[in-house]
Amino acid sequence: MSLRDRILAADDIGKETILIEQWGVELEVRTLSAFQRSRMLKTCTTPDGNVDLDRLYPMLVIATVFDPETGLQVFSEDDMQALQDKSASAVEAVAQNAMDMSGMTPKGVDEEGKLS
Repeated sequence: MSLRDRILAADDIGKETILIEQWGVELEVRTLSAFQRSRMLKTCTTPDGNVDLDRLYPMLVIATVFDPETGLQVFSEDDMQALQDKSASAVEAVAQNAMDMSGMTPKGVDEEGKLS
């Protein structure tokens, strides 16, 4: 098998189970694919270069949260507003975990909400 074939065949989507105490549940958080990450950043970056965290955090939760028992995705885009109404610390905990796993470290966004 060629190097290209080995790379393309690699199961490189990471999975991590985390406890969200505010919700009393364990969730499976998965890394974003390169396409998902770039699409999300494009969707959540305003014309002036700021990151729209009101959109980014719920979008990360929707894209990366799976049921650890069934492997099914928990949320859909229809849940965007409902997630925005949930505890900020709970949503941020999931979003930060997803960002860390997906190479979107908080250092990538400065204090003014701009990509650095």
